Amino acid sequence: MNYFFLKIMFIAVIFQMLAISCTDVNNSNQKEIEEFPLILISIDGFRWDYFEKTSTPNLDKIIQRGVKADGLETVYPSKTFPNHVTIVTGRYPDNHGIIGNYFYDQEFQEYFYIGANSEPAKDGKWLQSEPIWVTAEKNSKKAMIMFWPMSEAEFMGIRPTEYYAYSNDYSYEQRVQQILNWLDYEEEQKPSFLATYFNRVDGAGHSFGPESQQVIDAIKDVDSAIGMLIDGLESRNIFDKVNLIIVSDHGMIETPQEKAIDVSSFVDLSNVITVSRGEYLMLRPSEDRISSLYDELKQVPNTRVFTKQEMYDEFKWGLNDRIEPLILVPDEQWTVWTDASRKPLAGTHGYDPGLRSMDGIFVASGPNFKEKYSGSRVSNIHLYALMCNLLDIEPAQNDGYIYRISEFLNRD
Repeated sequence: MNYFFLKIMFIAVIFQMLAISCTDVNNSNQKEIEEFPLILISIDGFRWDYFEKTSTPNLDKIIQRGVKADGLETVYPSKTFPNHVTIVTGRYPDNHGIIGNYFYDQEFQEYFYIGANSEPAKDGKWLQSEPIWVTAEKNSKKAMIMFWPMSEAEFMGIRPTEYYAYSNDYSYEQRVQQILNWLDYEEEQKPSFLATYFNRVDGAGHSFGPESQQVIDAIKDVDSAIGMLIDGLESRNIFDKVNLIIVSDHGMIETPQEKAIDVSSFVDLSNVITVSRGEYLMLRPSEDRISSLYDELKQVPNTRVFTKQEMYDEFKWGLNDRIEPLILVPDEQWTVWTDASRKPLAGTHGYDPGLRSMDGIFVASGPNFKEKYSGSRVSNIHLYALMCNLLDIEPAQNDGYIYRISEFLNRD
């Protein structure tokens, strides 16, 4: 009896020791993952080489602590809305649907347009791909956005947990303060993804040209805003516990008045619907005139004419139903119009993404980024995959690749 009892006790002790041993092994192999908030900031129209125009001590501080690419390549057209939506979806405009700042949808029988009072920009029916804030919310991570193109639009029945409708009435200081206020939320309410948008560099470039004093002043203003954010993060002791990404949607180039082309002086545009002007012109002739108009448009100097398929082959932009049958694309700095009275702004964008003048910026810092690292030029198509990686969430279908941008990540 005693022998049997001792045997049972011995076996029990062995099993207990094995259980403890297995638990220790599991615990030793289990790497505790610390989550860091991700802040995404867009500086509209900040060209890749604007750092050379004036001192930017606050952006420089982030670069010194983190990474900087040799330019951020846009997608075509290098316009504000298509590229902001590409950044947050990882999809080409042909796939995410926002193919320009201004276009027509045959199914809706409506025009899409941008601006502070744009109704289409608030309507999710225009979006054809999933933005990062929806991906985050689907994965039980809160997203809070202080302005980002299309962030007011519901997609798949989902919006950011908190968001602000775009308004020029909010100062840079108010925008930064709202980001900091969100970071002050109680732990269970705190966002994982935050975003905001600064617009004045782009406005100065359009109104006065990229080489103007006004652009320099706008660069200084936005650098000060970045300084406010840094100060707020440091005062909360979280500057090194936040992943911060600063991008721009495109660059800027001078557009001289003498390089404005009146297309109607070369081609008869009667009975032709034209959509968008300036950096490209979409044309919708009758079906039986597409071929002849294509040939006629070849006469227009300093331009190239494309069919939808030709456009897609060159720029991965052209097959979406919202793109018209013919597209006239001017050379860099040239603009195309449909009457002689229209004149270009002092500076613009929207040209071939391969042009350096169209490049934006990619700057980042935080626990998941390398320090003091200067990397190669990258495409904004990969930013969505990068952000999903940082948030540890499964990305939706996209056209980007994390390996194309992983050189900037700290893999330690």
